[in-house]
Amino acid sequence: MVKSNRDIIECNNVSKQFGYFFALKKISFNVREHTIFGIAGANGAGKTTLIKILCGLLKPTFGNILVSGMNYEENSNIIKQNIGITTDESFLFEELTIFENLKYYANLHLNFEKKKIKTRIDQLCKKFTLTDWIDEPVRILSHGMKQKVELIRVLIHQPSILFLDEPFSGLDYNATTMLINFFNELKENNNISIILTTHKIDVFQQICDDLIILKRGKINKIIASEEFNETHIKSYF
Repeated sequence: MVKSNRDIIECNNVSKQFGYFFALKKISFNVREHTIFGIAGANGAGKTTLIKILCGLLKPTFGNILVSGMNYEENSNIIKQNIGITTDESFLFEELTIFENLKYYANLHLNFEKKKIKTRIDQLCKKFTLTDWIDEPVRILSHGMKQKVELIRVLIHQPSILFLDEPFSGLDYNATTMLINFFNELKENNNISIILTTHKIDVFQQICDDLIILKRGKINKIIASEEFNETHIKSYF
C-alpha cells in the first residue's frame, strides 16, 4: 500500500505540568495517515502521559492536539467514535466473561445490532485464539490473555486510529509475533493508523514507519523507518 502524506495527528508544542513538575516539555511531531508510529523511552520519560494526551484522556497544560484536523475541545464526541484506546489501566470488568465485556463495549458503538456484534466478537476472539475462553470470567485470565481482550475491545468498532500503551506487555514470543503480524495486516488492509508505546526495541524495527524517543519529557530523537538499522535506538533512551 502506498503511504499517505496526509497527517492524521498533529502535536503542536505540547507540555504537561503536574504541580511544579513538567512531565512533557514542548513536544511537536506529526503522524502520517495509515502508518504505525512508535513512542519510545525509558520508564518515566513521559510516554504514557503523551499517549493519554493524544487520545484525549488528559488535557495538555500548553499546546494543542489535532486529530484529522479537529481539536478535542470542539469535536470530542466525533473523534472518540473513531479511535480505540488502551492505557496502563484496564477497562475490563473482572467478574464478567470475555463475551459479556466485549458485548458491553460493542453496544456503545454498534447500536445494539446483535447479529453484527456477535459476528464481530467471534471473528476477533478466533483471531486472538480466545474462542475456548469466551465464556470465562476475565478475573481468571492470565495477564497476557487480558491484554488480548483489551485489544479486541478497542478493535470492536473498527476505529480509524488506535492509541496503544504497551500493547505487548505480558505477551510471550508467539503472542508477540502474532500481534506484530496482525498490526501490519491492519495497516495494509484496513486503512488504520496506530500510535503505540513499547519497551521492545525489536518491535519498532518490525512494524513502525516512524519513531520518536522521549527522554525526561522531551523528544531526544526522531527516527524514520529507513534509519532504524543504522541507529542505535537504545542509546537515545
